[in-house]
Amino acid sequence: MEKRRRAEKLVTWLRWTVLILGAVVVADEIPNRLAVYFGCALVLYNAFATYCLHNYTIFAKCGRRLSDICRVVDTAAITLVLVTCPKSASIIWLLYWFVLVSSGYASASLRKLVYDSAVVLCANALATLYSGSALGSSWSEVGYTLAIRSVGLVLGVLVAAYVAKVRSQDELASDRGSYLQAILDCGTKLTQFRDVHELAVHVLQSAVTQSGAQGGELLLVDEETGELEREAFHSFLDNGSGVEGLPESLVRSYANWVMRTGREFVVRASKSNNNEVQKSLDAAEFELDNHHAIAVPLQWQSSSTDNKFSVLGVLVVWRAPAEDFTPDALDILKIFAAIACAAIVNLRLYTRLQRSFLRTLQSLAASLEARDEYTRGHSDRVMKVACMIAEELGVPSESIEILRSAAELHDIGKIGVPDAILRKAGKLTAEEWETMRRHPIVSEEICRPLGLPPEVLFLIKHHHERIDGKGYPAGLPPEEQPLIQRILVVADSFDAMRSRRPYRDVMSEEELVSELNRSAGRTMDPTVVEALKRLMDRGDLIPVYEEHDRLTGVSFRASRDRAA
Repeated sequence: MEKRRRAEKLVTWLRWTVLILGAVVVADEIPNRLAVYFGCALVLYNAFATYCLHNYTIFAKCGRRLSDICRVVDTAAITLVLVTCPKSASIIWLLYWFVLVSSGYASASLRKLVYDSAVVLCANALATLYSGSALGSSWSEVGYTLAIRSVGLVLGVLVAAYVAKVRSQDELASDRGSYLQAILDCGTKLTQFRDVHELAVHVLQSAVTQSGAQGGELLLVDEETGELEREAFHSFLDNGSGVEGLPESLVRSYANWVMRTGREFVVRASKSNNNEVQKSLDAAEFELDNHHAIAVPLQWQSSSTDNKFSVLGVLVVWRAPAEDFTPDALDILKIFAAIACAAIVNLRLYTRLQRSFLRTLQSLAASLEARDEYTRGHSDRVMKVACMIAEELGVPSESIEILRSAAELHDIGKIGVPDAILRKAGKLTAEEWETMRRHPIVSEEICRPLGLPPEVLFLIKHHHERIDGKGYPAGLPPEEQPLIQRILVVADSFDAMRSRRPYRDVMSEEELVSELNRSAGRTMDPTVVEALKRLMDRGDLIPVYEEHDRLTGVSFRASRDRAA
């Protein structure tokens, strides 16, 4: 559709040139008032056509009808000038070539060109007969003139046919090159995605663009429920354009049929190329829609030992009313469906493996902490406290998930720190302190092969930075410390204060609040500290530490009472 719109835009601009040439030729023969009225009407007509062609939604709604109307109006206008200005007819009739060549160039359809040529030849015959009688010419003169003009127009038809053929071949070569490049780019880029939804959106956008569709949906079978769910939707038209896409009920009907049969089909303007499809759909609803549509299955071979294929999902695309697909569209969509299916299967397998490794690493972290009664449950509590602070500060859910993943694994690097250092009650030596300071780097190195997002690895590595830039391992300045990293720093420090350690007992509430106030603006972000204090005042953190207080036998309240 977009290529045809560009072709029609070029024809519209050329029409301005034809209008100017026509006005110059008939300027001395046509009455001034009639010239003004006629010229204004043609200018408004071409201006309206130009506006419609520059607006994609309007062209999608009435593009084919608009093109047909323009050919008829162009032919009628030239015929009217021939009838009104018979003396200038010897030149004006050549403007019919504009209609013929523009038809061949814009549509590249020989059938459409034959129809337009017949209309032009009939109009020329009528105008020639009328102008000949108006000038009092003999029938032999009129016949001779008509024959000359008809031969000239037939030559114009041949030129237009040649233009249509050349343009069709050029478009075919260009389209195939574009298809191959799009398929190559799509296949290359799919390896970069780590999320099925993002992958599905990219594949659908590429498929809709390359097939010349107006819009489309990619539906996938949910792994847990087994139901067919929409994974991605793409349309070139906005919701307020007044141009309706394919009804969702029909999309579901097509998708369900493809899921049952495992075969693709093409729907052409209320008729299907498969009677089985039409029988299995709601007939009334099916025939009311006038969109062309194609639905193809995403199939994969579930086992190498047999030839049985499973349908992973369905790709459905549609075109605007009265706009048919190109002959290559079905093959293109089948290729995109095959690429998408392979990529989704591999990504799901990769995701399962990643989750398995992640759970293993989380279990390892929990086991590491369980060796020491002082650190048992530390990562889980830090995760809960960090997420509660983030929610208190209105952090987006996507960032909270990143924070959650980082908090669960932030201390896995302590697996390389000897127990003698971890459980030491006294002050650490410089060498021991240097070993302890390396654990964020080790944590990040352990987690990196899992393919975790860079944001998660950043938080794991920098959970001991300070707001004054004197933290470790990198001494990041405050402007390079994002909010969720500052939240993790505060949550980790708070749990260290709130928990019993080898070198001290649990802090009282007054001591803890005093330490938080002292650290705010120096080692911790004061905004995050204030959010944490609000959670403490409301008692939201009490459930987080119930298990810790039960296992250690020392409650936070009791500690506060002893301090009092």
